[in-house]
Order: sequence, then C-alpha cells, then structure tokens
Amino acid sequence: MRSRTTFVYIHLAEGPVPAGRLEMVEDGRQSHATFQYGDRYLRRPDRVPVDPAALPLPDADAALWTYRTAEGFDLFNGIRDAAPDGWGRYLMHKAAGAENLEEFDYLVASGDHRVGALAFGPDPTGGPKRMAPWGDGETLGEHLDLSALVEAADRVQSVDRLDPNLRRFLEAGSSLGGARPKAAAEHRGTPWIAKFPAKDDTYPVCRTERAVMRLAKECGLDVPETDLASILGRDIYLIQRFDRMVEGNQLIRRPFASALTMLEAQEIAAHRYSYRDLAEVLRRYGSEPRRDLRELFRRMAFNVLVGNDDDHLRNHAFLLDGRGWRLSPLYDVVPRPRTGTSGTLVLGVGERGHEATLANALSGATAFGIKREEAAALLEEIRVHVAARWKLILVESGVGEQDIQRLSNCFIEAGRSDWLKNGQPPA
Repeated sequence: MRSRTTFVYIHLAEGPVPAGRLEMVEDGRQSHATFQYGDRYLRRPDRVPVDPAALPLPDADAALWTYRTAEGFDLFNGIRDAAPDGWGRYLMHKAAGAENLEEFDYLVASGDHRVGALAFGPDPTGGPKRMAPWGDGETLGEHLDLSALVEAADRVQSVDRLDPNLRRFLEAGSSLGGARPKAAAEHRGTPWIAKFPAKDDTYPVCRTERAVMRLAKECGLDVPETDLASILGRDIYLIQRFDRMVEGNQLIRRPFASALTMLEAQEIAAHRYSYRDLAEVLRRYGSEPRRDLRELFRRMAFNVLVGNDDDHLRNHAFLLDGRGWRLSPLYDVVPRPRTGTSGTLVLGVGERGHEATLANALSGATAFGIKREEAAALLEEIRVHVAARWKLILVESGVGEQDIQRLSNCFIEAGRSDWLKNGQPPA
C-alpha cells in the first residue's frame, strides 16, 4: 500500500488558489482517495466546488469534513476530469519508459493545458507545479506552432521512447482527454485544440468531424468555432476551447465537469445511463435548465441523424457560469463507417433503449419538458436539414466520394421522411 498527496488548486478571478488536499491510497482493489477543503478556501465568497456532485461545498462554519471516494472509485470524478485520457496517457508512457505510472502520476504530471480550472501542486503555498515522474519539471512550456505539432504528432505514433525533441510536444499533447492524437494550440490569438490523423485511420476523420460540426451549427446547435488546416500533407482539425476565455491580457479558466462527474458514474457502466439522466442533471444543477434541456434534446436527435455512436458520458460536459451549471458547447461528434441500416447510441435515447431512431427520440421527449407535438416538429426540422446537407457538406470539406459512400449508412435515419407515420411509438 502506498499513499501520496497533492494540493488541489482552482483558478479563480485572481489566479490559482489552493482549494484543498487530496490523498490517494494505492492498494489494489482497495485503492481510494480522500479530499478535504481548506478552511480559508471555504470562507472565500467566490469559492466553487472541486466536484459539484461528490465534493459539494460544506458550510464555512462547519467542522472540516474529509470526503472519501465511493466504493469502486480510486479518484473523485471531478478531479479525474483534469487528468488525461488515452492519448495523453500514451504520451506519458512513452516519456516514462519502463517506469510504471499510476493514476496519481497521470494527474500531477499533466500540464497547464488540462481541461477546466483545476491545477495541482506539492504544497498549499507554492502554486501549481507540474510534477512529472520522468523529471522534466517545468521545462516543457514552450509554445509550438502547428507545423511542429503535426510533425511531432506524426512521429510520436512510431517511436518506443520520446527523444529530447519529442519531449517538447509532451506538455501540449499530454494534458487533454480523449483517445485520438491532439494537442493544445494557439490559433487566431486564442486557445484551441488541434486534432491530428491517427496512424490507423481508414477514412479522413479530421475532415469528417469538421464537416459534421459545420452541419450541427447549421442546425442551430451550440457549436464552438472550428477550422481545418493542411500542413505537411496532414489534416489538422481545430476547435476553439470553450473552457478558456481571453479577457484583455488575462486568460480565464472556466470550471468544467463531465457528465460522468455529474452523475457520479463509473466509466465501465456508462452504457447504463441515458439522455434522460443528463436532463435530470440540468434540472438539479442547471442555471438555465429550460434552454439547455431543449438543446440537449436536439443534440440527441443530431447524434441519431449523423450516426455518432461515441456519445459517452465524457463527451457531454457542463460549465459553471457563476449561478449554476450550463450545458457546454457541442464537441466530439464523429460519424464512423458502419454496416447495416440501423444503429445505436451509447446513451439511452427513449422507450426503445439505445435504438438510434427519431421515433425512439420522440418517445422520450417529455423528459426534456417538450410536448410531443413540438418535439415531433423539432425532430423533423433537424432531419430535413441533415438530409439535404450532409453529403454536400462532406464534399465541400474535401471528403472523397468513396469515403462518402462508406459513411452513407450513418445518415440513413435522416433519409426516412416517413419516420413519424411508420415508426411512431405508442402515445
């Protein structure tokens, strides 16, 4: 058994302030974590929770309370949101060589580009500090241009160990979630995320994701600014960060929580949840639930219509707006070539479970506070637009005809103009 400690900082208006102390105990299946808010932090008028579900703010006058993770969790989800996923962990393993990395290492070695407003440091007074077990410390903070990033992302997928030049890519590339190659970048003077092709891609994922996000924006969904660049013969899909804002000369980090955090869910059990559960999150924590419930319903419909079967709980998120939590802008929506004429989503859609049909989406409309007649009209409006535009927008984005044919099964539901008559669920 081993116990390790770090202090959790959170970026507020004045900069990073210590919020509390995290201890992680590594003990096989008994691994767990504890967290205690600092007394001074709880007395701040601008305090915000580190994890709104598992670590709610106690009363400032109450005795200090030590939180412990629930059974089966080795880390609080709200803190885990600030650690990297597949791609970042892949880079860290390349840097660490033969050294085994634990959850604590992933958390504290992640750099300044991590999602949200949390940061970590070895003490409560010295401020956030990147603690890399491979010894790079704070030397990797230089900004790399897109050419350097795409070259590094390409090379790093083919090496066993990061050489000194590739170590320059580690901070930009290891802080972010998701499984695909990506890095933090500056674009048009503001923070963006650059996503690169993977070695095993069988279709132009970057161009396809940009096209579908353009389509989502045309459908009226809340979509960040996106761009597509081609450098050194590689596509780069760029999406503006919505957890960062530039105000004057100041960079503002916005508190972020994934749906996994808000539902206190285990990643392995994500398929047990539904869009109805996300709707309940908005009712419980939301500052503008009526508006966001409508947006969430339309996103569910859009995922059905474009065949986005990667709609898991980490691909839905919430941002703190000062009064409560708002649904974040849309991200990570990518159709993938599939066989057959029917599909499913990761999250439950309606009375027919995970079935990716508009009829099933309609059956769950009341969970979003939308009457059946209005919901049917909303679904048909989005369907008509997707049906008319999906192929054209892929062509405009430079996706080839053969790949468009391979992707066509993802859009079958958009072509079913008789969905309401033939697929109407019981009233």
